Amino acid sequence: MNIFFKIILFIISIPARLKGMKFGVNSYILPGYDVLFNQMKNINLSNNVVIGRNAWIQTIENGEIIINNNTHIGRNVVISSRGNIVIGNECMISYFVSILDHNHDFYNINKSPIFSGLTNPKNISIGDKTFIGAHSFIMPGVKLGKNCVVGANSVVTKSFEDYSIIAGNPAVLIKKIV
Repeated sequence: MNIFFKIILFIISIPARLKGMKFGVNSYILPGYDVLFNQMKNINLSNNVVIGRNAWIQTIENGEIIINNNTHIGRNVVISSRGNIVIGNECMISYFVSILDHNHDFYNINKSPIFSGLTNPKNISIGDKTFIGAHSFIMPGVKLGKNCVVGANSVVTKSFEDYSIIAGNPAVLIKKIV
């Protein structure tokens, strides 16, 4: 990547940096990310991380998001943490993926969802070299092992071991890679 593009990408990242997001060497967030009403402290991108256009990445209260080396995240991704979300090394997350460690607290029938607040967080861990297909959801408390593959349009509601290929709503084990 030539120096001109690096300068442009650095300039694009300035609002996120001012809001507390940390960037490793050669890590970038592309234009259109939501910055106005998002808290971005405790978001740490390691080296060679690329986040696609129109991302919504936020921490709530003391939430933390760690995205490790050589991970690429597609366009229109939502990552929201009230607790802790860790994405491993060399992961690939496709476009329109949502990763949330909390939900709206819709159990109080006397309040509408907009005023109900949020549930307590359940940490999420995505292992090294995992691929998450387009339009998938990773729900609170999920732990994906290393080298997992999540099929497109999946809703992952439970944890899976290393080398799992999973898909569906809710996601189920299709087979093991090894």
